[in-house]
Amino acid sequence: MSIAALADTAPGWAELRRIDARQADIDAVVTRSSGAFTRVFELVAVHLAHEIRVLERIRGATLPSSCPDRHINDDGSFCLGLRAGEGITAVTAAAWWTKLHSFLLCQETAAESGLWPAGSQISHGEAGDIEIRAEGAASGLGLLHVYREALEFDIGPIAAGVSKINNATGLLRNGRSACLCGRTDRRGNALLRRECHRLGCPIVFEYQRRAAVDRFWVSMQGRPCCGTMRYCPLKP
Repeated sequence: MSIAALADTAPGWAELRRIDARQADIDAVVTRSSGAFTRVFELVAVHLAHEIRVLERIRGATLPSSCPDRHINDDGSFCLGLRAGEGITAVTAAAWWTKLHSFLLCQETAAESGLWPAGSQISHGEAGDIEIRAEGAASGLGLLHVYREALEFDIGPIAAGVSKINNATGLLRNGRSACLCGRTDRRGNALLRRECHRLGCPIVFEYQRRAAVDRFWVSMQGRPCCGTMRYCPLKP
């Protein structure tokens, strides 16, 4: 069903060459914002267990064979987003193609600049789940833009609040003080930090996300660096 759904919703920039129930070969050429075309990406989408994985037909032909900073997994598969390949149906297939389109454009930017476009990624590993929860908490407080500033540029009140976390507890110090995220109760009174903790404080979530990112990179140590990204933590 998943491969068939992708075939039925394939956009004009993707040509499906060989298709069977479990696999489809894809040649993709997407258009940049300038109107210029990208390189030809020769890909294969494979239905494995409960998800679709997509990777280069010949690993390393156009893209690095693996690179965390370019969201290419150890097995060569692309990380299009958190659980992006799960539950592909006729209803969700179009969204999968949209994510692949964005991913390929980002790869061109990364190849030319050594940087992944800001706002076009989610944190690696378990940090991705934490990021989603943090965004949900921040959005509920009207602070989504503030959270994204902390996430991408390490600025603003949420970023500043992370430095006030007690490393032993993982919570903000001085639990009886007003929470730095600005959450209030129904009467508009500032909520105490210890109360905000129980509701899911975006500052605490961001602290947890950063810790999870650090653990991810520690787990990657010893892996070879492809050398294409400016600030890769794996660089020797």
